[in-house]
This record gives sequence, C-alpha cells and structure tokens, in this order.
Amino acid sequence: MAQPTAELEKVFGTLNLKETFAGDEFKSRPAPGKNGRPLTVFANMYPVAIKPGQTVWHYTADIDPVVKVAKQKEPRQLMQDVWVQAGKEAKGAIKTAFEAAAYDLVGNVWSPVEFPLDGSSKCEVVVNLLEDGSEAKDDKRRFKIVMRPAMSNRSSTAKHTIDLDSIGDFCKGTKLDEQAAESMLVATQAMNVLLRQDVSLRYKAVGAQGRRFFGTDGASLLPEGGVCLSGFMQSFRFTQSGHAAVQLDTAYSAFFKAGPLVDLMGEILGTGGGGGFRGGRGGPRGGAPGGGAGGLQTLDMRQIAKLNGLLRSAKFELIHRKSSRQYTFLKITAQPAAECKFLLDGKDGKESKMVTIPEYYKQTYNVTLQKPRLPCISFGAGGKNKVPLELVRLVEYNSIPFLKLSGDQTAAMIKVAAKRPEDRVKMIGDWRKKLDWGNLPKVKAWNVKIDPNMMQVKARVLAPPVITYSANKTQQPSGGRACSQWNMRNTKYAKAGKSLKSWAIVNLDGRLPMDVIQGFVVRLAQNLNITNCPVENTRPPIVDGADGRRFDVMQQGFSCIKPALQNGAREAYMQSKINPQLIVIILPNKDLGRYAEIKRCAMQDLRMPVVTQLLQSQKISPTNRGMDQYVGNIHCKVGGVTHHVPMPNILDKTTMMIGADVTHPPPAGAGQIAPSIAVTIASISGDNNLFCPEIRIQEGRKESITDLKDMVKQHLITFQKNAKALPAKIIMFRDGVSEGQFAMCATEEYEAMLKAAREMDPKYRPKITFVICAKRHSMRFFAMTQQDGDRTGNLQPGLVVDTGVCHPFAFDFYLQAHSGLQGTARPTHYVVVKDDIGFDADKMQGLCNSLCYSYSRACRSVSLIPVAYYCDIIAGKCRDFLYKDDSDVAASVSSGSGPDRPMEFNSMELMKRIQSNPDFNSVAWYM
Repeated sequence: MAQPTAELEKVFGTLNLKETFAGDEFKSRPAPGKNGRPLTVFANMYPVAIKPGQTVWHYTADIDPVVKVAKQKEPRQLMQDVWVQAGKEAKGAIKTAFEAAAYDLVGNVWSPVEFPLDGSSKCEVVVNLLEDGSEAKDDKRRFKIVMRPAMSNRSSTAKHTIDLDSIGDFCKGTKLDEQAAESMLVATQAMNVLLRQDVSLRYKAVGAQGRRFFGTDGASLLPEGGVCLSGFMQSFRFTQSGHAAVQLDTAYSAFFKAGPLVDLMGEILGTGGGGGFRGGRGGPRGGAPGGGAGGLQTLDMRQIAKLNGLLRSAKFELIHRKSSRQYTFLKITAQPAAECKFLLDGKDGKESKMVTIPEYYKQTYNVTLQKPRLPCISFGAGGKNKVPLELVRLVEYNSIPFLKLSGDQTAAMIKVAAKRPEDRVKMIGDWRKKLDWGNLPKVKAWNVKIDPNMMQVKARVLAPPVITYSANKTQQPSGGRACSQWNMRNTKYAKAGKSLKSWAIVNLDGRLPMDVIQGFVVRLAQNLNITNCPVENTRPPIVDGADGRRFDVMQQGFSCIKPALQNGAREAYMQSKINPQLIVIILPNKDLGRYAEIKRCAMQDLRMPVVTQLLQSQKISPTNRGMDQYVGNIHCKVGGVTHHVPMPNILDKTTMMIGADVTHPPPAGAGQIAPSIAVTIASISGDNNLFCPEIRIQEGRKESITDLKDMVKQHLITFQKNAKALPAKIIMFRDGVSEGQFAMCATEEYEAMLKAAREMDPKYRPKITFVICAKRHSMRFFAMTQQDGDRTGNLQPGLVVDTGVCHPFAFDFYLQAHSGLQGTARPTHYVVVKDDIGFDADKMQGLCNSLCYSYSRACRSVSLIPVAYYCDIIAGKCRDFLYKDDSDVAASVSSGSGPDRPMEFNSMELMKRIQSNPDFNSVAWYM
C-alpha cells in the first residue's frame, strides 16, 4: 500500500479527529449496573437518522489571495467570508455543489454532490470579496479557491469518499477495522462541520472547537466593563443506542462591552466611567473620535499592565476611518501619544521629518486628540503600527479570559447562568426551534434527519453510604428529595490531628474592636477542642495587621500583607518556641485578589511556608453560624480527619488512591508560552483518608504529566513508610483531560505508573485502574416527573447513567453524586481506560458515589471524587503562586513574530519551597 505523502498528512492534520472519543483501545464496557432505584430521564440529546448508503465527497480547499502577501494570515472569519461569497457567485454545477457543501474553515470540504473538476483534477474558483459593501478596488481583495479530491489517509491514489453508514455501525456496537474506524471519525467530524454551516452565519462562534455560538440579544451587564451573552452549544456525538445524536445545551460567556475604549477603560480598571449597555453598539464607526474630555486623562504603569493582560488579542476598529476592518490588539505603549515620535516620510518632494502621534493625526486625518496624555495601542506585524487609544473602538465578542474574571464578575455571571432545570429545558427547546435543523437546505441535501424530541434514557439512583466519625459513631445522609447531606451535631471528628500549639491571629480589618476578636478566639478554641481538634494554646497572639486603620485595598494595595504575616509568624514562634502551625487572618470583606496575595505571601515570602485560614470579619460574631466550616478547615490543616466512608469490600488497606490534574497558564504574550503546573495527590496509607501532594512545573500547554513517574514513585515511598508495605492496588483518578487526550492516559501515563513501580522493585507489579473524571462536558439529565427530582428541581443525588447516551464500547458512565444547590446539576463523566483490578459496573459506580461523600470539609456529597477535587484546588492555589505577575508579562511582550517558545522554568520550584517546611506538606494546607 502506498504511503501517504507529507501533503496528505498535512491535510489530515487539519482534521481535529482527537475531538472524538473513539475508545476502541480502552477497557471494554462490562454489563450495565443493577444497583439503585431505576427511573427514566431526559438527556439533552436529539437522535439523528442518516439515510442508509449516504456518502459524501471529501475535498481539500486552499484559499489564497490572487496577489500573495508575505506571511499572509488566514483568519477564520476571512475564510468564511470568501467561502460564502464564492457560493453566491458560483453558477451551474459548481453552485449546486457549493449549496450542499460543508467547509471547516481550515482546509476541508465535504459535499454529497461532486464538484466538477478540470483536467488537472481540481476545481478552481476566483472570488471578488466585497469591502465595506462595495467591490474591491484592487486585487488584494480577490481570492482563489482551489479544491482537490482528498485522498485516503491510507492510500495516495483512491479518492476519499466518506461512508456515513460507519457512524451508525459504530453506534450499534459493530467493531470496525482500522480503515472503517478512520472513516467513522472523519464522518463524525464532517457532521459537526455540517451542523455549523448555517448557525455560523447567524451567530458568533466562540472557542477553538467552534461548538459554542452567541448573539447579542438578551445580554446582561457585568461589572468592570463586561457583558454576559447567552447562546448555545451543539455537538454531533455517537451513542450506544444504535444511532448518533446532536447534543444541545445553553451556553453563557463573558465579553467586554463594545464601544470606544476611552469610554470603557474606566469601567475595566474600576475607576468609573462608561455608560450602560447599548445593545453592543457603543459608538459610531466613523467620524470624530469619542471620549470627550471626561474620564481618565492618563494611565499609570499598573493600569497599563492590567489592560495589557485583559485585552491581549482583542479585536478593534478605528473610529477615525470609515471602515469595518478589524485589527488585533498587541499591547499599550508605555509612553503617552504626545511623547511618541516617528519619522514621517516626505511626499511631493518634501523632506522627511520627526512628528508626534497627535501631529500626525492632525495633519493626515484632521483629528485633534482630546487626550494626548493617554498612550497608544500597538498592533500589526511586530507592533509597528500605533494608534491613539481614544481612536479605538472595541468590537463585539471580545472574550474576557475566564481566569481574569473578577469575583464580582463571576458572581454576576452565576446569577445569570444558573438556571433551574425546568428553565434550562425550556431554553434548550427554544434554541432547538430557532436552529430548525429539519429545514436547513444543507442538512436536507445530506439526507440527515434530526428528531425534535430529547432522548429518554434509563438511569438509577444509588443509595448514599454511611458516614463514620469518632468512636465509630455514624451518620446516615438524608437521601431522596431531601438532598444528600448530614448533620454532625454532638459528633466528634474521626481522627485528631496535631495539637495546636503555635498559631496566631492576624487582623486586617481596622474597624474590628479587640474585644470582639478576643471573644472569637475563645469560641474558636472551644469549638476545636469539642470536635476532637486539640488546642493546647488557647490564647494565641493577636496581631493588628491593619495598623489601626480600615484596610483599604485601593489606597494601600497589598503592601501591608507581608509585614502583617511576618509579624504573625514571629509572634507565634516567640510564644511557643516552635515553628508556626497556623495563622488565622481576619479580612474586612471578600476579595479574590487579596486572598490570592495572602496565600502567595504565606507560601513564598515567610522564612518557610505557613498554613493559613482566612475568614471575613462579619462571620466572627457570636450569632454567626459559619463557625463549623472554619473548624472543619482548621482540623484538616493540622492533620486531622473529619470523617470517612468505609468500603471494605471495594477499598481495602492494600489500595492506594491517586488524583492527578494539569492546569495551564494564561497567555504569556507574543512568542512566549508560560509553564503549566502538574499536580498529583495520593493517600499516605491504606486508610485512604490522609493525602500528600506532589507538584511539578512543566512545559506549557502540555496535557500529559511529564514527571508522573517520579511523582508516583514519591507517593509509593510515602505509602510504604506509613503502611510498612507497598500497595497491591492503585486507583488513579485523572482530572483535566479532554476527550482527545484519553488515549494518552491509557498509554503514556499508565506506563509511567508501571515504571515507577519497577523502580521501587523490579518484581513489584501493582494492579492499576486508571479512571478519567471529566467535568467539562455538556451532558445534562432532567427529571421526567416531579417525584424524580429534589427540592431544587434537579435529579436526586446518586443518579447514574451507563446506557443510552454512553460510549458504544468503552467503560464509561455519568454520575451526579451531589445535589445541585444552584442551577442545573452537572454530572461527572467517568471513563475507565485501564482496569487491572477488574471492577464491574456496580462496584466502580458504587466506589465513585461513596467517595463523593468523603470530601473533608463538607457535610454533604460533592460532584467529583475528592482526590481529583483536591488536585484541582491545589492547582488553583499554585496558579496564584506561579503566575502572580502574568499581566506584567503582557506589558513587556516580545515584538518578534516568530514561533512561540517556552519560557524557562524549574520543575521543582514550588515543591522545593513546600519541602522547606517538613511539616507543611504533611497536613492539608490547601483546604
């Protein structure tokens, strides 16, 4: 068989086949589970029927300007505009093929109608792209589309037709050979592209995979210059029901308001200014610049750094030009426009001369800058082009990076997006009617029919486990419609930690009287002792970190945090003569930036890391009922165990549990890739209720855990030290993995764990079960009757679905172990990719459900296996440690246009700091 050429490999590389979870290489699905109360639920999946024997032709498509420009970019919006215009201009057989074709914007076209080819086996079309509604003035807006038949990835001669029957065969459980499996994956990709064709013309596609779409109708204002837009997510997916389905769900995302940046930046920076939301149309496209004389007149370096971090890669238009052309934000200059000079080439025999930015715009455009002390925006290749900030208009759909959302923005987003199940079902149904798949010409041309009704699938509700506390006293969570929670009144924590001897209170709220703080400390110590958290020192030192003043972040910044913590640690040590075990910090209010800075300072700026507990001042009064939460957190932070869930038939003393996650950085600027953070956490003994983390910094954007072998080896050493033996069984719960990375887990990371075992002892071969926990999915289940829901309208905790919408072959299931407190509960998708231990469905589902009740700082079940949950928490805290100044990075981005390069890093930087305090990592400092 001929080998595919490099060109063919390039073509097939554009197919994002890794989006699709094929699953043939994973653990095979056992028989469905039987435990639990059976019921039937709705799933947000709409069955798809494809005419038997339907095939589509696969073509490659190259779109290039007739006059080629060096380093010509091909943005997706431009590719779509060219493709749509080509369809309008085409005639005859070519037009018929265009009307039925689906184009993925990166080089692949599928059509049930063949494109007519010339003698060179290609179809060539020249397109005149309109510019501002008029025909282009020169050839720079003329493009050529060249389509050729795609060849099979396994043959360089055969035309690549795609058999859509392969999708149905896969969903019916038919094992496919290698070639048929490839056809099925490409067919699934083609169907996803087909479904995007019409909606991408009506709504804005957001995200790398192009499955989330938004419009500006019904927008909701957010603080700090933001707006929340509502939309939908759609995805073509296979099921085990004998047919594929379209998954449809609501979607919400945060964007910057559109409008003149000079009006918006005051809101973005939190200094006021800006008006209300005006339908996303913040100002005129042409004419005089906006902004007036009010608002900010200058920007300091801190404000510039913040704007650089938030607006990186934002799209904008130029107010002083009557053009809809969009540009990409690179960075804000450090100098104001009045101080930016450049050499202006002379014309008509005039000499070249140095001019300032304001002089240039006055001479060239007759525009007088109202705020010449504001800086400019750099854009274009290498940032060579500069435009005054007041002449810039942000366009619609500039996303606010998720990790950049402020606490107020996040809270406002939750209020908008948290819809009760009955409301979400209605909204999904409304979107289905708007999308009107059944009447789309392209969908009809492909002989595809989509059922207008949601799928009904079989489900079960598992019973909650028994919770064990001190002296084997038990609690039975209330199941059913009363939610899965319990009350530990008159109950002591399961296991005491170290006696609290060296600790301090640091007050950062200058309004708080000393007697109120002293009274709180007495109550806190009493509650800790009562609940089996021994406090030897009931009179810790109290440090006034606010210097007797109201703690004002805007005026003081975070400058008082470091000296306050240093004083607290010093006072704790001086009183006890041992290293401080804990610092309790009282805050004036909730502020995520202050919280992150305190945690970072406690980790990195003291002589050695110190465990901290933060609380708000309004929650320390005698009448406040939030004491139990703080007591539980502190109990964990001194090495105690709050409760545990015995599972002797599933989780015995020879088993070690591991959780793992990788978190990726915010963008580091042009040409730079900041490092990622890998976290594992494992039980230190067969009791599986105390855990120890390992943290590594690794190459940015890498999904697999580079140092997993060494990290697992450290966990094995710790387990052996405490249990006096190596574990016979290891259960890995891996979080933070996309569907395209499931195979990587089944090979690379599984093998890394085996290598770690062999390094401990060449004869040591533990049984390993590797489970992926996925929360980033859009599967939702809804009750068919009121009796099947809880008091929030969500399905009852313990819901498990392992039929109908699950994978045809792989061992996977959806589990909603928790009660949805707000909005619609999201189940966790568990996929068993390796299973040396040999779980059946009931045992694996029962294990996962029971473990969700063992989360140490809650008297209710949680949505995710705790060891995976802990990894997520640790990764979030490590982000604050490592990426403290990521906005400052943006302020000094490279002006080069070369390929992205990794930033330098020390993989053990965070771990070595943690290890500098021998006691720090032996307790749950991250809780």
